[in-house]
Amino acid sequence: MSGVLYVYAITDSLAQPRGTGLGEVPLQRIESRPLAGIASEHAVPPELDEKVLWEHEQVVENLMSMGAILPLRFGSSVEHAEALIAMLAERREEFLAALERVRGAVEISVRAEVSVDPTEEPPPRPQSGTAYLLRRAEEERRERDAAELVHQPLAALARGCVPPASTHDRRQFKAAYLVEESGVEAFGNRVGELNTDLEGVRISSTGPWPPYSFVAGGSA
Repeated sequence: MSGVLYVYAITDSLAQPRGTGLGEVPLQRIESRPLAGIASEHAVPPELDEKVLWEHEQVVENLMSMGAILPLRFGSSVEHAEALIAMLAERREEFLAALERVRGAVEISVRAEVSVDPTEEPPPRPQSGTAYLLRRAEEERRERDAAELVHQPLAALARGCVPPASTHDRRQFKAAYLVEESGVEAFGNRVGELNTDLEGVRISSTGPWPPYSFVAGGSA
């Protein structure tokens, strides 16, 4: 079949991939020793929708049973096997270093929100530009402090992290942590403790996930 190779992950494991890819298409192992790309061949690139996105995620999660993998995000494809082999050869040292970084670890995603006290009186309308700037500075300081109170204890339990980043709502932030597989339960317990201990901050975590955020690095 002539088409595109849809690539799910890169690995240095010698194991053969189990299961199938998108649309139940057989998985292929394409090697450029010591690396291999795990892919499936399609007539046209798969189109993005929610069902296919979750199917992609399930394939990648299944591949984690092979050993260390570098998961690729939805839509990663090459025209043919030779192109994938060439990429693996050209970026061999980069990929090998990344595999060592994530080996034996998973990604945990954490979201936190600084809640608004419903009994608190809303701040008065600023009478000047200076008053407005001072109020915003105080709000931003509170948000930064809350982010650090969540981030620092969790970072201490992680091998690496992508530190807190604000979302479109400045009272919310998210971070990703690279956690030893054996430490996932302790990490989850710490999230629960912080939820109890930190007044006015709501924290949630999801995972373990394939380490998408750490393919190209992440803070130590």
